[in-house]
Amino acid sequence: MRPVSITAASLWVVVGLMTSSCGGGPEAPLIDDPGFAQQAERICAKEFPPLRADLSDDEPREPGEVAPTIESRAESVEAIVRTLRGLRVDPKARGPVDAWFADWATYVDVGRRYADALKEGDPERYSTVAEEGLEPQARISAFARANGFKSCALDGAPLPPRAGL
Repeated sequence: MRPVSITAASLWVVVGLMTSSCGGGPEAPLIDDPGFAQQAERICAKEFPPLRADLSDDEPREPGEVAPTIESRAESVEAIVRTLRGLRVDPKARGPVDAWFADWATYVDVGRRYADALKEGDPERYSTVAEEGLEPQARISAFARANGFKSCALDGAPLPPRAGL
């Protein structure tokens, strides 16, 4: 099995795969709920940076060695989203915010399946699963940026080569 760096293997993780600020990102609905936006920004600004801390580690690792990190990140992201779900949301903003939470749930699910695929060591499978996270990641990021809680956007790691990790 070919070693993979933690940065490349973090294809799915919280730091994101590619950002909607790279151009061509999805249009995001705008909400008028400054209270939610301020609280979400505060929570994400506090909780996400520690999850991004080890992404500069480019030590080669086998995919199966990276899987526990991905699983841990999925648990951490799920906990952050649970906190965000507990915030008060203006009823007029509820639909778009609930859609944003649904994208987070999809993203966490993809992360768990990505970790499972890494354990199996099949580059084609883990690349395919990772790509499933691209669309929800782009929508999560676009919505967060458009509505003033940019710390909730998934920025960071570039995409690894398409041929696998």
